[in-house]
Amino acid sequence: MFDPSRRKLIKAAALFPLVSSFARMAEAASSPSAASAQATFTLQPGQPGRAISETLTGLSYETLQLSNPAFFSADNHALVTLFQRLNPRGVLRIGGNTSDYTVWSEYRGALPTEKFGKIGPQHVFMLHPQSLHNLAGFLRATGWKLVFGVNLKIGVPEMGLQLARAVQEIVGDHLMAVQIGNEANDFEKDYAAFDHAWMPYAKVIRAAGIPIAGPDTGANTDWVIDYAKRHGAENVFLSRHYYRDGAPNGSIPNLLATDTDFLAEVEQIMRVADPAHLPFRLSEANSYYSGGRDGVSNAFASALWGADFSLALAQRGVAGINFHGGTLQSVEASLGHGADTSATSADLSARRDAVTSRYSAIAGDVALGFQPRPLFYGLRLAQQFAGAQTLPGSFDSGGANVTAYGALRDGKVQVALINKDAARHATVTVGGLRGFAGGQLMRLSAPSLDSRHDIVLEGIDGAVAGRAIGVDAQGSCQVALPRGSAAYLTFDRSA
Repeated sequence: MFDPSRRKLIKAAALFPLVSSFARMAEAASSPSAASAQATFTLQPGQPGRAISETLTGLSYETLQLSNPAFFSADNHALVTLFQRLNPRGVLRIGGNTSDYTVWSEYRGALPTEKFGKIGPQHVFMLHPQSLHNLAGFLRATGWKLVFGVNLKIGVPEMGLQLARAVQEIVGDHLMAVQIGNEANDFEKDYAAFDHAWMPYAKVIRAAGIPIAGPDTGANTDWVIDYAKRHGAENVFLSRHYYRDGAPNGSIPNLLATDTDFLAEVEQIMRVADPAHLPFRLSEANSYYSGGRDGVSNAFASALWGADFSLALAQRGVAGINFHGGTLQSVEASLGHGADTSATSADLSARRDAVTSRYSAIAGDVALGFQPRPLFYGLRLAQQFAGAQTLPGSFDSGGANVTAYGALRDGKVQVALINKDAARHATVTVGGLRGFAGGQLMRLSAPSLDSRHDIVLEGIDGAVAGRAIGVDAQGSCQVALPRGSAAYLTFDRSA
């Protein structure tokens, strides 16, 4: 781990982020030299490290989203296209709070009466086969895999088995794994109680030849480690969730300040996962829980956060991140709230936003159509590194809230530079490129950190082309990095 509060050279064996705290950023911004920080990023292209998973960026939705079979359907062409743009080999997770209040319509056994608290879903959701058949068509159309959650809270393993078996039979090879329960830390007193409730489900589901993963807990790294030690050999991957904080505490400065405590927890998990060759995924994640913070989770700041967060986790070996979202109605119902989805604006984009949860990377519904949110563009940038190998190097942020990442793919160097600083521009000297010719520079930008629209991702989405960038005789180049923006660079080997 590096110390983000000090300006110094950093050496590590993977991608290289360096961040400054917002307190330091504010101090630097008030100095006479605050206009532009001078940063350096020196790569070592001859020493590639970890492979970054092709499933790095994925999405997560509530099971309740399946209440409209037309949502996840091969006929929903606009949503299919956006999924393919985000990641042609992505993973869709269906679960969330409503998964533990979902009843399989074809189950004929006796069911206990589910108890509803003040927080969380207030109704049982009846899942019908047609929704699964449409979901299977959607997965075939997008090329995505599926992680599906079954109801643990109700305590009926036989229903869990029947639903898991139906998912496997209908979805086929697109099923990656079934998870048992969602954030059971909210209703089981400790890991031992969870394990006791989980085991009867796992026994029958595994016996049916259905792949499982877990524990799909909330912010309980100790649960993940215990689970790995007890059940790792029987699992497709390990999983937990992540949110920066609760929605009432959300702000742009808070979001763009790196959560070093969580990165340390990820490293703890990887020390267990790596020796077992067991992938670790964030099966549900986003900026702020309780549906996200308006003006933050749906603003351009979330794009910079999403790109940086994804690459920081890829550095540490995380195989994938499923960013939670969906319609406002589905997410609010998962929290026990009603949702006013009336959208009267004459602007179609505004109406799509109004019916969508605040942190969703994709806005819209079946009636109104769909459009990318700012977070979508940040995830698109991060996904450019999927399938590449991380590169070691050294980085000096120059005191600004800037991060830098490097990777190697097919002999080509890739670099991401992310300026999360609200006050300071940066000039980054990228070195270690002897033997490489010039390449392409593409930028991720918006009018401001709180912009909700007019996001530009050059070269990747095709609307605006990138531009050529040269490498000097010393094997370096300089990149101007305006505050609140990111850059993606590629360099080819010299002929």
